[in-house]
Amino acid sequence: MARTPLTISQEFSLAWTRIYSSAFAGTSDWVRDSDKGQIKTHAYGTHPDECLDVMEGSESSELSPVMFIHGGGWTMGRKDSYRADLEPIQATGRTVFNIEYPKAPDHPHPHMLRSIFSALAWIKREQGATRVHLIGDSAGGTLAIMAALVAMNSSLRKPIEPIPDIKDLPAIISVSSLYGVLDRQSCFDNNIPGGSAMVAAYGGQEALLQTVDADHAITPMDVTFANHPTCFLAVGGEDPLRQSSELYRNHLTELGHPPTFKVYDGATHGFLNWSATPQRDQLLNDIIAFMEQAETS
Repeated sequence: MARTPLTISQEFSLAWTRIYSSAFAGTSDWVRDSDKGQIKTHAYGTHPDECLDVMEGSESSELSPVMFIHGGGWTMGRKDSYRADLEPIQATGRTVFNIEYPKAPDHPHPHMLRSIFSALAWIKREQGATRVHLIGDSAGGTLAIMAALVAMNSSLRKPIEPIPDIKDLPAIISVSSLYGVLDRQSCFDNNIPGGSAMVAAYGGQEALLQTVDADHAITPMDVTFANHPTCFLAVGGEDPLRQSSELYRNHLTELGHPPTFKVYDGATHGFLNWSATPQRDQLLNDIIAFMEQAETS
């Protein structure tokens, strides 16, 4: 798949955003280290970035596992930065699959969704998981909902194929989007730093248009669907992307798929990655409670 062609200003914007993000992530990783000794990493595909950490839960637990998809505007980020954040979920007894994936602009849409489906197939084939919860952070929230929509609506498969047959995938019980990019326009209207460049890197220059065709439909608000998984939308009260989650909440409610929705006062974008804050702790508790309810309803 060809690299997305970007303008000079878009390349500069991505470079600046990556430098800033890398510095923050490095500091966060140093402050919030996790026990890596209990984590096994496996390849689920042929690309070096198609790998995942298996954070094993209790052997006696009957709770369905979680697949976590990290954020980073589709162009950066890494799974290692979230290990400490996922340990409270693992502590409930659930196994957590924390996945890495190739990024844009070298691997634009739909490469990431294909990688996610390869990871889901690996989880069923190698780990025997027949059901799974999807959780995604920021751009990972976009990917989590999009993967669930494609899995549950055959009409959305064609632009993403080749992907595994539905029988080779675990059933998706629920999806949690943590301040996800659920529409494209919010990235422009709210002046998200580097937003336009990241959208172009992931979806192509066509993704910057007001409307897109099926090949450039990169967010849930770009596609038409009949089926939707049980859904939790979480966003910070000070998040510049708050409007995106609210827009999708309203959209799902109008379609008859009302989600669980919560705004965390005082929190801004990426607060799952904060250390020891009331908002982060409450978010994790809410995710755990949401998944438990989704399994029993």
